[in-house]
Amino acid sequence: MFYTQSSSLSSVLCAMLVISKQAGFTTASPVPETPLWARASKGAPQALPLKADARYLKFQPSMDFDTDGCYNWPAIDKKGTVSAGLPSGTTVPARSSGCRDPSDLDNNNVYARRRCNRGWCAYMYAYYFPKDVGAFLGAGGHRHDWEHVIVWTKSDVGTGGAYNNEGVMYVGASEHGGYDVKPVAKVRMDGTHPKIVYHLDGIRTHAFRFADEDDDEIENAKGVWFRGDLVSWDGFPSGVRQKLLSADFGSAHLALKDGDFTQDLIETMNMSAMKYGPKKDEFDCAYDEQPATGSK
Repeated sequence: MFYTQSSSLSSVLCAMLVISKQAGFTTASPVPETPLWARASKGAPQALPLKADARYLKFQPSMDFDTDGCYNWPAIDKKGTVSAGLPSGTTVPARSSGCRDPSDLDNNNVYARRRCNRGWCAYMYAYYFPKDVGAFLGAGGHRHDWEHVIVWTKSDVGTGGAYNNEGVMYVGASEHGGYDVKPVAKVRMDGTHPKIVYHLDGIRTHAFRFADEDDDEIENAKGVWFRGDLVSWDGFPSGVRQKLLSADFGSAHLALKDGDFTQDLIETMNMSAMKYGPKKDEFDCAYDEQPATGSK
């Protein structure tokens, strides 16, 4: 039977409701499900405890996060459960919805690895974000995002291989698969910590950038240049680091892995690191020369 009048259609719907009640059940219109991008921030793994030595902490970047992007999340918990991330979405609210709750700054991890030899050290700091949303209708967005900062330092090599008077020389901030590298004189610093901002890069996706003077008007919920709980290469609970390194983050790239780590050091190494000392020995991007424990 085909009905063209709204009154006839209403009669049919009412009749259906009466029949369903007489049969012992009722029907109702389903409540529209909240889109994934609009749901409250939840699902982030519980952060690992801070575990990193003083030298890692000394150069950890101080962060802010523009309001059109997420806060970074822990990527893994102590049981080895990896974040499932969030769908990227295609709307303006999707850029930060579900991943910018103030509690995300209290449940927060940054991961780090360093390589030191011949008076130089390179510290890589890795930040996980549950999604990345493109500027134009979500184009280029994806579940999961990894961004990195590499801090290059130079030291006096003392007795027993201790690295003394270590200071920042260069900083590299990741952007769209590459790095923007600057000498420390052109980097705004928070003491010994480079100031870095996570932002939406024009009509592209999110990336890191170096802070400028205007960025001292903080946009994160803490109202300060922020540093999350740091977990160094040797600071993971047993077995957890390997689970993180072997996890599938789709198109997102975790550069702490051996080959990727070395390649990113090669990409960001300045020429001066290739000509250190009277012997002109160059930093070896594939070689670890562990400094003495507790060196400054």
